Amino acid sequence: MRGKMDEIVIKARSNVSELVFLFHGYGADKNDLLPIGEIFSETRSGAEVHLPNGVESCDEGFGRQWFSLAGNDVKTWEAAFVKNTPKIMSGIDEVIGEKKLSYSDVIFAGFSQGAMMSLSLGLQYGVKAVAAFSGLLLGSADCGRGKKTKILLARGARDTVIPTEAAHLTEKALKQIGADVETVISPNLGHGIDNYLSARAVDFLKSL
Repeated sequence: MRGKMDEIVIKARSNVSELVFLFHGYGADKNDLLPIGEIFSETRSGAEVHLPNGVESCDEGFGRQWFSLAGNDVKTWEAAFVKNTPKIMSGIDEVIGEKKLSYSDVIFAGFSQGAMMSLSLGLQYGVKAVAAFSGLLLGSADCGRGKKTKILLARGARDTVIPTEAAHLTEKALKQIGADVETVISPNLGHGIDNYLSARAVDFLKSL
């Protein structure tokens, strides 16, 4: 994705000292997480919040995707993720360069497929923090630079799209590399983001 990203930008309320990138879920678009972006912007006055569109039209015929989920096989997803990483990071790197910031000044957050993006790219590039809602870590991700990345894993206890076992495996894998991980679970929530998870994410951001 060369050139400007197709995105929504929420300007910082003070001088820009950090960047937040919010990655939407599969089949959604840049508008989907706008309420979360506004909350994040209010939480951190120096944060410029970016809500980009996925780099491809969704295979389902509506919305956008970050990479194809064709085949319903994690290994296939990982290959598609690796293939699309340069497209995704090109736009992000351009914004970071324009603001004269670094990955240590960046927060990634996302929902579902966007959470996979947040975790996998956040650890690969060593960003400041990741808030992942209902996601998992792709096994092909290079986590070597992410040991200082603070991570929030947030999900619903009744989520059947990202099963509890997958979430536990992600948490275990992160702890094995020495990552700083906090997990929060909303007891009556399925695959989504509710007020409880939003509030815990705000607490997480305030702690950075």
